[in-house]
Amino acid sequence: MASIFKRGGRKGRGGYYVAYYERPGLRKTVYAGTDRAGAEALARKLETDAMLRRKGVIDPTADRLAAEEVKPLGEHVRDFVATLAASGATATYVALADGHIRRCIEALGASRLSHLTPSAVQRAVGDLVTGGLSHRTGNAHLQSVKGFARWAWLDGRTRVHLLASVKGYNVEEDRRRVRRALSDPEIGRLLRAAYEGPDVLGLNGPARTMLYGLALGTGLRLNELRTLTPASFALDTTPPTVTVAAGYSKRRRRDVQPLPVGLADSLGVWLAEKPAGRPLWGKLYRGAELLRADLAAAGIAEVTPEGVCDFHSLRHCYITRLVRSGVNVKLAQSLARHSDPKLTLGVYTHVDLEDKATALGMVPALGAPSAGGTALQAALALPNASSGGKVCPSEGQESEIGTSGSDLATSPQIAQSPAYTDGGGGRIRTDDLRIMDPLL
Repeated sequence: MASIFKRGGRKGRGGYYVAYYERPGLRKTVYAGTDRAGAEALARKLETDAMLRRKGVIDPTADRLAAEEVKPLGEHVRDFVATLAASGATATYVALADGHIRRCIEALGASRLSHLTPSAVQRAVGDLVTGGLSHRTGNAHLQSVKGFARWAWLDGRTRVHLLASVKGYNVEEDRRRVRRALSDPEIGRLLRAAYEGPDVLGLNGPARTMLYGLALGTGLRLNELRTLTPASFALDTTPPTVTVAAGYSKRRRRDVQPLPVGLADSLGVWLAEKPAGRPLWGKLYRGAELLRADLAAAGIAEVTPEGVCDFHSLRHCYITRLVRSGVNVKLAQSLARHSDPKLTLGVYTHVDLEDKATALGMVPALGAPSAGGTALQAALALPNASSGGKVCPSEGQESEIGTSGSDLATSPQIAQSPAYTDGGGGRIRTDDLRIMDPLL
């Protein structure tokens, strides 16, 4: 049975409380106001609900969800942000997700979890995009608020994932910043200008050369490069490697990237002078300014009709050169550390007119139709029925599809994987090989 008692002051200035057992062993006390009759009515209601809950008539989950619904939405967001921080996410990522969610909630005017309906959230983010956000930034907002809704579902605060059906935007229709990959001669000029140039933002030429060399030879991002210390490298292993700790990797995993042998040799000499346990380039927060100064010194345009060249473009160079060297898609995706090969090939791999011409040069030339077959058979080297399944070249003539011994010497070959040295993968090719002296 529920019990009613009064607390808080004398002369009738206190209030009534109801104590009851929600289930055996779980006693609860709730405030019932200053009216005795109201307290008695509440006690009867609580007793009835507890009895129905024990008999399975009332679903305890429904009660819990109702309790979560009455909480202010901001309280749920604070819990989510705290959970995100406790999961090991970086402070920058946590702050960004928090800002995205609160901006969406403000645009939506939501105050309860139930206000996060797919159509309402889609319209709210759509208004932000109409107001000037790019499709890419709009997708970032949607990703953050969908992550919050998914957490609320998994944490038992909602019955379903409220925003599972919300769709993102097509980034290709609104690309605000299109990057380009430097050509090999441009890479050579950039490295030489950096090595021979004066100090920029406190970094001397060799330090900037090694920074660009690592970005070009490993595809590491600026945020990952700035965390490297001498202990991040294992140069005596086969292959030599560089490791980015899980807390600093974009995908929150410990990443071990192989190093081109020539680059590893250069690093061994350069790292010998670096103090242990300290970032190699100090507080590296202005990579774009570093690169801009060296691009200007090398006479390389930062912006061209093909796109802009910023520090992240060095990662584009790394992936583009992997694909050009003939690496298969799966290996290129793995080295790029992408979850989707479409990102590797569609965004980070750049194809120019010279690449297209080289590809066409690898296709065998089409000859004249053979006397005993149709033009289509000759062009495609289809078997002729009268030849017993063999390709029948015309008399005194080579097969239309095929390469003679003399042709092999002059036919285009698949480009070999470039390397920093003749013995390693990833060499920067340039018409002036002396540029590699700083890295060798």
